[in-house]
Amino acid sequence: MVNLVVVSHSALLAQGVVELAQQMTQGGCQLAVAAGVDDADHPIGTDAIKVMEAIESVYSPSGVLVLMDLGSALLSAETALELLAPDMAQNVQLCSASLVEGTLAAVVAASSGASLAEVRAEAMGALAAKAAQLGEKASAPTSSAITKVAPDAQSVSWIVRNPDGLHVRPAAKLVAVLAPFAADLLLEKNGQCVNPRSLNPLALLQVRKGDTIRLLASGEQAGEALDAFMQLAQQHFGESIATPGDSGFTGVMVPRGSISAPLLQWLPAIPVFLPQTINAGQVANEQQRLHQALAQTVADLQQLAQQAEQQIGTEVAAIFNAHGMLIDDDGLYQAMDARIEHQLICAESALQDELMAMVADHLARDDDYLRLRELDIRDILNRTLGHLTGLPPLPLSVTEEVILLAEELFPSQMIGLDNRQIKGICLSKGHILSHSAILAKELDIPMLVGAVGCLEGSHNGQKALLDTAIGVLKLQ
Repeated sequence: MVNLVVVSHSALLAQGVVELAQQMTQGGCQLAVAAGVDDADHPIGTDAIKVMEAIESVYSPSGVLVLMDLGSALLSAETALELLAPDMAQNVQLCSASLVEGTLAAVVAASSGASLAEVRAEAMGALAAKAAQLGEKASAPTSSAITKVAPDAQSVSWIVRNPDGLHVRPAAKLVAVLAPFAADLLLEKNGQCVNPRSLNPLALLQVRKGDTIRLLASGEQAGEALDAFMQLAQQHFGESIATPGDSGFTGVMVPRGSISAPLLQWLPAIPVFLPQTINAGQVANEQQRLHQALAQTVADLQQLAQQAEQQIGTEVAAIFNAHGMLIDDDGLYQAMDARIEHQLICAESALQDELMAMVADHLARDDDYLRLRELDIRDILNRTLGHLTGLPPLPLSVTEEVILLAEELFPSQMIGLDNRQIKGICLSKGHILSHSAILAKELDIPMLVGAVGCLEGSHNGQKALLDTAIGVLKLQ
């Protein structure tokens, strides 16, 4: 009988999938779990040795089907195959099916005595059953790298009215809305076309207020994709936009106020590493380390989004959801993997080189809003380097009322700040349109940005008056 192995970054997720599958079959094929890593502080990740041991524990000459969630789970499973004895490995197959539906379909087929090929086919077709039950057409596989417009492509156009164009949050909405459709899609502006299902190309398209964008679609669900696009566009991609008939116009500003309190200088530790070259035999391990760190960052961002939603609201949570989409991108994974493989550099160097190249791209733009998003990328870089080096970012702990002084604050560092203790913020860098400033406004914490020299000219505990109405930090 064919048996199954479930590989996941999360032990809880994998156990839940297996529990559900076992309830459906009441026995039958065996299931093994290879999930999480043996680190109490950072349990999210995958381990090739665990995957190998799981396969060995349920091995059958009839075969073993391995189902995985994402990212490094695939790399760990591939490495496990290389570690297995050849006569065993030839009877093991990796399956790209959806983890939950694929596992349920596979366990039913395996328990009925189906062959390995038949079990795999059932897993791969598992989502079709859900689509049929919902009265939808089954989604056909689509290419993630469309390079030209199909002759039969349909299109719709829209003039963007969002004050800041398609910045990260509305772009993330667009990615999410277009993701389900079985259609080849391109978004065009001034003759330049990008894949609208990926956040990074959308950001670099520099869609601003007043720009005309056109969605081109071909394939089975082209019409549905165009309809969904127009519906979202008419909702201004999830943003509230003032019209000329309104009594006022929406905008973003740091909350104004005046507060007196002692100063607290915060100089958070920045993860550092020694760049190292590797040999060809270390490539897979470095790629796995990188994937695990990225998965931990994605998990962190999901937690930050939940915390932001509870603390502030859904719109602010979208900032961190968008950050998660930006980093959890197949193209980005492939680019960093290629750096490790071809340049023979460590995971830390590949991550830093790739993300700092993205930072440079944003800084080179002639649009202020896009340039400011480089802070978000450095936030992600800092957090992921922390996971790679074992020095993840620590939250600020404050027990008394203070005015917080820092060079700059990342958006993730803003979540959790309590305006009962943090009475105001003064940054030597920063910008009023940064996501950190937006979060300060939502948290009702007065913030002064661009106060050059505020750190060097003050000391901890010094009394000061922060007046953001006139843009002054007065030392007392």
